[in-house]
Amino acid sequence: MFMHHAVGRRSRLHSQSFRTLRAGFVVLAVFFGPAVPAASAQTAPSGEPFRIGAILSKTGAFSQYGQFIEQGLNVAVKRINANGGILSRPVKLIIRDDASNPGRALLAAKSLVADEKVDVIYPEVISGLALAVLPYTTQKKILTISSGASPLIGDPKKFPYSFQLADVASKRTEAVAAALKKVGAKKVGILVSTNPPQVALGDTLAADLPKKYGIDVAGYKQFSVEAKDLAPQLQSLRDAGADTIAFDSGAREGVRVVMTGMQTLGWKAKVVSEPAVLYGDLTEQVPASVHDQFLAVNYRVGTWTGTPRPELSAFIKDLKLEGPVNNLPYSALANDAVYMAKWAFETAMKEKGNTKAETLKEILETRSAVPAGYSVVFSDPKYSATDHTTTNADYTEMWGLIRVSKPRDGAYEGEDFSLSK
Repeated sequence: MFMHHAVGRRSRLHSQSFRTLRAGFVVLAVFFGPAVPAASAQTAPSGEPFRIGAILSKTGAFSQYGQFIEQGLNVAVKRINANGGILSRPVKLIIRDDASNPGRALLAAKSLVADEKVDVIYPEVISGLALAVLPYTTQKKILTISSGASPLIGDPKKFPYSFQLADVASKRTEAVAAALKKVGAKKVGILVSTNPPQVALGDTLAADLPKKYGIDVAGYKQFSVEAKDLAPQLQSLRDAGADTIAFDSGAREGVRVVMTGMQTLGWKAKVVSEPAVLYGDLTEQVPASVHDQFLAVNYRVGTWTGTPRPELSAFIKDLKLEGPVNNLPYSALANDAVYMAKWAFETAMKEKGNTKAETLKEILETRSAVPAGYSVVFSDPKYSATDHTTTNADYTEMWGLIRVSKPRDGAYEGEDFSLSK
């Protein structure tokens, strides 16, 4: 069913299908070895709470992501508290809504640091909003772990205490390009919203498709995330000779808008997209007449190919207690961020006797492979002193290719989609 482990230790990452259930796969470790630990007999955490601050878009244009992320954070906190907490302290999650606005995101960060005295911050999954926060958290020397895709989040020269824990935009490009080749694209029209990760994907596709993949680019269009009609941009790309569309958007209704545009134009071209656009029931968002034209690269953990492994089933069971599961991969990434923080703080205290920002930074730069049971997606992001992104993780078994379908516990029907090394 879904992508198993993240990038890294292939022996710990399994495909969801029966065929590959025992195959090793680790991309960054948000994808479990065993599962994130279930409750067991532990000394109850006590003392001053370990405070995790989270800045989420609970309202506004990106509100769907707030739901995904909050669910994953809640599962991690409850599991960790049932197993002794962090540094034997109970974990307290403090959430601030940024209303999908960069200014509000920065105000939220200031409140979490000054008023709540948080130990670590999850500074949004929307890259543009996270980047509005990072100059301040860097100044205050607060560790941040984000599921945003922009490589700028993990640039240690600009943000030394910021770590990116999700697929990075450049790696997403490789998967989308491979999917375009799979559907037989010869001349691609690129259509992306103006959010940083989407622009990064569009820019990289425009540069790499002709040089690395032998696919011509017919044209490249960007649009506002608030756009409700993409027919004009689609018509322009069609007129330029595009036979396939590479599409990306951070908007909640992005899939509906682009596929309605395809229906309006009566254009039978394929539309290939990526994980950020996926939300809810695709059979309702995509007009029936163009169902077979939409495909998306997705995390393998969010691709239904058969019965999921037991550990993932256990995670999904806990996740469903938080409400309907609309996007399993992003909830899993949030879960992994909390466990990465736990690993960093406890390792720093054990090995260095302190949890100062510089110490936490050193720990993650030199040993980011978390213990078995700490991740659903990425078990080893392979951070370094020069790169705080997942760029160096193993992405070969990271992906699935999904089609229009109703989600099953946040995963869509599709197939495993492996990349060559």
